[in-house]
Order: sequence, then C-alpha cells, then structure tokens
Amino acid sequence: MKTIKSLGIVLGLFLIASLTSCQKEKAGVYSPKKKIQQIYYSSSYSDKEPFQHWEWNGDQLNSITHYMDYGFKGDTWIENFTYEDNRVTRVDNYTNSEYITYDYDGDHLKSATVYYRNAIACTWAINYDGDHISKLIGTFYDYYYKKNGASLHLNPLSHLLPPTVCASVVEREQQMAQQRHEDETYTFTLLLTWTDDNISKIVFTGDGDYVDFQLQYDDKNCPWYGFMGGLEDYLVNYVAGHTSFTKHNITSMIVTEDHYVDTVCFAYQYNSDKYPVLQTMYYADDIDDKDVLYFEY
Repeated sequence: MKTIKSLGIVLGLFLIASLTSCQKEKAGVYSPKKKIQQIYYSSSYSDKEPFQHWEWNGDQLNSITHYMDYGFKGDTWIENFTYEDNRVTRVDNYTNSEYITYDYDGDHLKSATVYYRNAIACTWAINYDGDHISKLIGTFYDYYYKKNGASLHLNPLSHLLPPTVCASVVEREQQMAQQRHEDETYTFTLLLTWTDDNISKIVFTGDGDYVDFQLQYDDKNCPWYGFMGGLEDYLVNYVAGHTSFTKHNITSMIVTEDHYVDTVCFAYQYNSDKYPVLQTMYYADDIDDKDVLYFEY
C-alpha cells in the first residue's frame, strides 16, 4: 500500500461549512474576520506565482478562480457558490459539468452529494456526537468512473478535512473503481476524535484498509475556519495544512498506515491579527524539499 508520500491525487481546498453548532454561525455560513483575496504558491523548484483569486460580494464569497496549477490540471477554471438563507447550498464547476449540493438539518450539515453530468458520483452522510461531527460515511458509485472516465475537481471533503486524509479516500476510491464491476457501490468511513475545538485524531476505514492520522495545532487563527465548498486540487491540498472544522492551524500530522509512520510538518508566519500570511510544508525526513503558500487578505 502506498504511503502518503506517493498518493496519486490529493483532494483539496475549499469551502465547507462550519459544521458544529457550538460555533456562533450556523452550518453553511462563512463570515471570516479576514477575507482571503489571493493565494500564491512556490516550492523548492518553482518561483512564486498566482494560484487562486477570490471574488467577494460584501460578506459572501461569489467565486474562486483557480489558475493553471503547474502540470496537474492545465486549465484555469472557476468555482461558483449558490446561497439560500445566507448559507451555501450548491457549488458549481461549469466547465467540467460537476456540482455539489448540501442538505442541512437545523444548524448541522446532514449530507453532501457530488454530481457529474447530472449523475450522482458520491454522497457523504454526516453523524454527530452532541455538537461535534463523529463520523462521515462516503458512498461511491463506480459507473461515473467506468462510463465517463471522470476526473472531478469538486469534493465535499475539501477543507473539511486535512488533505492527506482526503488523499487516502481518493486513492482507494480510484482503486476500487478499477477492481469492481460497473454500477457497484462501495463505502468508506471516517471516525473523528476531538480535543477542545480541534480534531486531534482521524481514523479511515474501508474495504480492509485502516489509516490513523494524529494532528497537532498552533493557537492562531485559521483563515478557512467555517469555509465550505469542494475543490479537488492536487498541489494546493498537498501543501495546505488546514481543516475548516477547527479554529487553529495544523502544525504536524503523524500518519500511520500499514505499520509505516510518516510526519508532515507545517510552519507559519502571521500578521498582526494572528492569521497566517505564509505557510511552509515539508516532511520531517526531508526538510529541504518545501512547498510554500502565501496569503493576501
């Protein structure tokens, strides 16, 4: 089985609602103190270049333009958000004929469904223990891979969970699609453990797989806290250490898979409001190979 260093696709950035009712905002409402305007990217092998541009209409995020992402997906595309009662109910990527819908139960997000060419690609059911999410159950439908050869940008786990967790789900999703017959379905489960307002442990299970993620955080502000949506983007998510479930920024993630242990590290520079303006990602066993995100608010 592959370790996180060799996972093929990493799901990624953007927008999943504030999912716990202990927050002041109800699920689906994103009202950050600092609004991201632009994100840049550089690495040990590339210069700093624009990566995303965010368009706001007052306090609501209208769209995110995703620029050419350095060989993983070549075309610029736009993520568009639809609101009802001031909270996100749908995210569209028109250029790829895909979208996500969100269903709520009071202040909680109940489920998310991903559509590709108007057919359901996958669904996520969300369970709670009190005010905290305790379990996510994903159901995947093979036919959208088998018949359409789909490559989706949108996924409701993006921003909701750290990128390496999303990566494990996607890798297995693709493996299962190749192994099973057309129109079969399969499920994965994510179990969450909380320490105060942060997720401290995530356990992935599905089709005999077991991966354990242990997370640590700083005490500063996470700019994605409460964010909602669904971008699948290899590079940004491979670099970004965040989850919109939690108030703070991830500083390390210890991943145990098939008795192999790996550690991903994140270092930050902050502005006067204690929001990150620069984030550096590297592996504990390869500190010279670094990826950097730059934020403008």
